[in-house]
Amino acid sequence: MSKKSKNKKNVSAAKPFGRPMSRRKFLATTAGAATALSFGTFLRSGLGATQVKVLTWSNTLNAMDDVLREQAEKYSKEKGVEVKFEFINQTDLPTKTAAAVETGAGPDIITLWSDGPHLFSHALEDISDVCQSLGGKLNGWTNIGQDISNVDGTWRSAPWGIIPIAITYRTDWLKEVGYDKFPDTYDEMLVMGKKLNDKGYPVGFALGRSIGDGNQSHYPMLWAFGGKECLKDGKTVAINSPETAKVVDYRRQLHQEAETPDVLSWDDSSNNRAFLAEAISVTGNAASIYWAAKKNAPHLRAVINHALWPKGAAGRFGYSTAISLGVFKFSKAKKESKAFIEWLLSPAQYSAWMGMGEGMMAGLLNYYENDPVWDKDPKIKIMRSIPKYVRMPGYPAPPSRQAAEAMYKYIIVNMFARACKGMSTQETISIAEREFKEVYAKA
Repeated sequence: MSKKSKNKKNVSAAKPFGRPMSRRKFLATTAGAATALSFGTFLRSGLGATQVKVLTWSNTLNAMDDVLREQAEKYSKEKGVEVKFEFINQTDLPTKTAAAVETGAGPDIITLWSDGPHLFSHALEDISDVCQSLGGKLNGWTNIGQDISNVDGTWRSAPWGIIPIAITYRTDWLKEVGYDKFPDTYDEMLVMGKKLNDKGYPVGFALGRSIGDGNQSHYPMLWAFGGKECLKDGKTVAINSPETAKVVDYRRQLHQEAETPDVLSWDDSSNNRAFLAEAISVTGNAASIYWAAKKNAPHLRAVINHALWPKGAAGRFGYSTAISLGVFKFSKAKKESKAFIEWLLSPAQYSAWMGMGEGMMAGLLNYYENDPVWDKDPKIKIMRSIPKYVRMPGYPAPPSRQAAEAMYKYIIVNMFARACKGMSTQETISIAEREFKEVYAKA
């Protein structure tokens, strides 16, 4: 049989029911089969829409974003619902969020910073079922988790985590002045700070235009001494008090006796640079100094450690940036978005993501305080405890637009900065009181 005859025979054998199939018909048939197969996966997922879009921030630690990409791919394959992450600069996220709220168009899931669920509650879906399910399975939510996401009894977002801000310090220099561990109170820190400064190892807490470090260092200090910007009603300004006067006096003394003078001009990166340049011994920061030392100052890794913020007369507090995941009301994939959020915050996924961060992120479900990831490096273990101490600007009132505005205007930071520059305690508090009253009058 000729080669030509063999080809004819093979073609004939491929005829369905003995009738030839054209190339066009073959492509149409296989495309239909692929669609049916895809639709079968879609039906098996038990969900409706086939795509969920997530808008989030581009993490300082890129490896954490890589974990999210891998998890999205895994979820897409398993559930038949494509999840697409878009990562953008942190500073662009509030603008993008506001634009989506204004236009009623954008991602299905949005990453919200700190008081975002309160600011945009009118545009966010009720996801109480997801949060109650996670809380029931994972030992409940921390106080800060509830504060940021539960708006007037309704969960408008799922708390995703906080970027733990702690004391970062040099163990070797502390030992030189007689300390094996970081002091537990602000008064003790002042005594230690003076000893360090006398040896040429000043402390440093940002007092410049530092939206992160400046606020995150000074709100906890205010609260620890019993100071507060307003009462629990979220309306009555209460900054002018004996407790505030005590903490302002303390901050001035810390600056005069223990601190590097250039903190008054520091931005959010200044303390990182100063610490890595061995110009300061103590500061308040995320674990980013510790990570950066691995590459930029490896000799420092062995002498860096972390501690909780000190206690004052009113207790121990912290202020760390919190993030949560909300679902927009305009989303056409609400059910699918909620299902993905619950999956993402479950241990198999969350532990892997948190573990990649080397202390960058701490979970807001109580379960994650005892996650095995914290046992990998004793120097970041303290980060797991920070969520229980964290409060938001405006405390003891719940988060609000007014408290957020006051924070962005540096009212607390500037109050301390003026004192450190020489202004009297009562005068700087009076200025802060006037500024707070202007902000809270907008309520």
